[in-house]
Amino acid sequence: MEKIISVQNLRKTYKKETAVENVCFDLIPGSIMGLLGTNGAGKTTTLKMITNLCSKDNGTIVIDNVSLDESPGLALSKVGAALDTPGFYQELTARENIECFAHLYENISDGQVMELLDYVGLKSQAEKKVKKFSLGMKQRLALARAMLGQPKLIILDEPANGLDPQGQMNLYHLILDMAKERKTTFIVSSHQLHDMEKLCTDILILDKGKSILQGKTEEILSETTDIVDCILEETKAAESVLSRCQGISLVSQKGNQFTIRLENICFNEFIQKLVANHLHICCLSMRKHSLQELFLKLTGGTEPCIH
Repeated sequence: MEKIISVQNLRKTYKKETAVENVCFDLIPGSIMGLLGTNGAGKTTTLKMITNLCSKDNGTIVIDNVSLDESPGLALSKVGAALDTPGFYQELTARENIECFAHLYENISDGQVMELLDYVGLKSQAEKKVKKFSLGMKQRLALARAMLGQPKLIILDEPANGLDPQGQMNLYHLILDMAKERKTTFIVSSHQLHDMEKLCTDILILDKGKSILQGKTEEILSETTDIVDCILEETKAAESVLSRCQGISLVSQKGNQFTIRLENICFNEFIQKLVANHLHICCLSMRKHSLQELFLKLTGGTEPCIH
């Protein structure tokens, strides 16, 4: 199957500290990969190596069958990126900003610039100076800039930072539309785990520079342990029964509301144990780990109390 990017054994050290170690992944056209990790996990360093903004100590990066080492100009011509806080010429309009960057490419017409602004929902704001733009509008403009030259791969570092919920959703819809309609591949670094669960086809979680989990989002979440949310009437009795119940662990409790992880016991057997101990079940539902719960578990964070 065609690969838009293949990263193998990527490694980077700063003095004696390893920032990224043996990171590997492949992405096909139209994929959206969420690059996740705590602060200092190596996300931005990984993205900067892929975009050739910092050198690597080891590994290979191949973009659309072109080696970044052997032909960096050709490889990067297939990549658009928006890293860090979007930077623009504040006294110029949105159109003028994109036109400035368009001169770095061949054969991009004024009409194509306006098409890009229209695609990201900024056509009506094309003649407005960027200094008057909200952060959400600047993020859209950054996406338009990253789309110049019709790249096959777009890299976005924390694109939803500072956006309100509506702005985040608008941005995510744009990414989904491009992945579906244009088969553009995305790598998105983010702390918005709930959103990444819905947005991304692929997940790569880094911790202290190492890949601790990667794969298809759907497959990762379908393989995780079952979680049961339940309300049990007899709180003290329920606490006693659950503490003795083999094959489960208590994730959280708030009064008579319990969140339980099934580890070595099936759902039906768990229900039978509750009934056999004469516990009155007011409410009960089963679900898989959310991406946030899985992330916290793998990175040593504290799981939230969810009810």
